[in-house]
Parts: sequence; C-alpha cells; structure tokens
Amino acid sequence: MSSATDRRKNNGNGDEGGGANWMDTYGDLVTLLLTFFVLLFSFSNIDAQKWEALVGSFTGMSPIGVDPITPEVVVQSPIPVIGPVNPPADDESDTSKVDPDEEEDPTANEAISNLWEIYEHLASYIERGSINAELNIYEDEYIIRVVAPDLVFFETASAVVRPEAYPVLDTVIDMFLEVEHLYSTLNVEGHTDIRPINTAQYPSNWHVSVYRAVNVVSYFRDDERLDKTRIAAIGYGEEHPVAPNDTAENMARNRRVEFVVEAIGVRGD
Repeated sequence: MSSATDRRKNNGNGDEGGGANWMDTYGDLVTLLLTFFVLLFSFSNIDAQKWEALVGSFTGMSPIGVDPITPEVVVQSPIPVIGPVNPPADDESDTSKVDPDEEEDPTANEAISNLWEIYEHLASYIERGSINAELNIYEDEYIIRVVAPDLVFFETASAVVRPEAYPVLDTVIDMFLEVEHLYSTLNVEGHTDIRPINTAQYPSNWHVSVYRAVNVVSYFRDDERLDKTRIAAIGYGEEHPVAPNDTAENMARNRRVEFVVEAIGVRGD
C-alpha cells in the first residue's frame, strides 16, 4: 500500500478524510473574503459610466443615481416637508409668498403725498403772489423750507419787524393757512452771519436770531388764523450757514428767516 493508505489506517477512529477537509473549506472562505474586499475597494473608485454599463448588463435596466449623503448635504438640504398636516382652506390667503421688503408703507406714502402737495401749493402761491423776489422754497427730507432774507423783515442788527414787512407776513400766513391740514408743525427759524454783535439788547448773534423768530411768531399769533399749538420760534445764530461767510453776498445769504413745515405722516402722526 501507499503511504497515504497507511496514514488513513492509523487514524484513531478510522473516519475517512476528516483531518484534511476543513483546510479546504478554510482556504475557500479566505479566498472569498479577499475577493469581497477587493470588490469593495474597486467600488470606491469605480467609474460611473462603467458601473452603469455593468449593472445594465445584469439587469437590462439603467441604475438610478443617488448622491452620497454627507453631513454637509444634511445641513444644506434638509428633508423637505411633504405637505401640511392641516392644509389651509381654499379661501385662506397664502402669506408665505409675500415679501415684506416689497410691501408698501402707507405712512410713508401719505407723508410723500402731503409733502409734494404742500410744495406745489406754496410754490404756486409765491409765484402767483409776485413775492418770489422775497421768498424762495426748498424741499429737504420731508420738510419744506420757505426762506426770506433778513432785510425783508428787519433792519440791520435789529429784531423789530419792519412795518413794510407786514404785507409779506400776511401773504405767508395766507399760504400756510391753505395747507395747514397737510403739515404737523410750522417752525420759524432765525439765522445770522458770523459777524459778532454785542449790544445791551442783543448780546450775541444767537440773541438776535431768537428775537427775530419770536417776533415773527408773535405776529402770527396776533393774527389768530394759524393754529398756535403747531407754531414754534427757533434761533440758531450763525451755527447753520448756507454759504461760506467769506463775501458780503454770502453773508447776506446766511442772514435769513426760514419758515419750516413738516408734512403729516413723517412721524406717524
């Protein structure tokens, strides 16, 4: 007999092949595992077109592509809600599409409308009354300024209203009275140039400007046609020039009285 036959005979219980078959199974398992991991590794670098062709060759169908899920994808693209639990009724308006930035502000619209109505009326009144040489009108951020040189109402270095200025002030009262329903306040502002003044009656430019504004407002109040609760007198002295105080002409521009109205709606009133 061969040596192989002798080894079988020397087995303790005489079971044929029991000692060598497990190694064959183990070797097959290791080979399958190695093949499996090689296949997994190849999947991580597989070309998309080759993978589609491979799947198609087995199934006859094109595969459905699915993007890989990463933390960035989860944060940037959360799972959408399929539908509301309780959908709104047909007559309910969808407010989700309303852009707040595009909504109109009714208060602002009212202020703008009032502003331009005041401006157009005052400009027309000044032109129609042939006093445009004395008064100029400006629009300045929801307020209207009617500006008059100081000499229209006052003598130099004086805050006493000249009698010759009364007709002009009467015209100013008339034109503001017609738009009184469109403005909330009427301020009379006094302004001077930088040349110093120091008298017993007016110790400074600020005093001159204040007294001039007060005397104009006093004339308005004595007239009793304008609403007294909305009129105020303000003196700024030389603090708010409209031109450099470098020439006689520019200093004359800075010596002025301004009638300032604010349109209703600017402050939500």
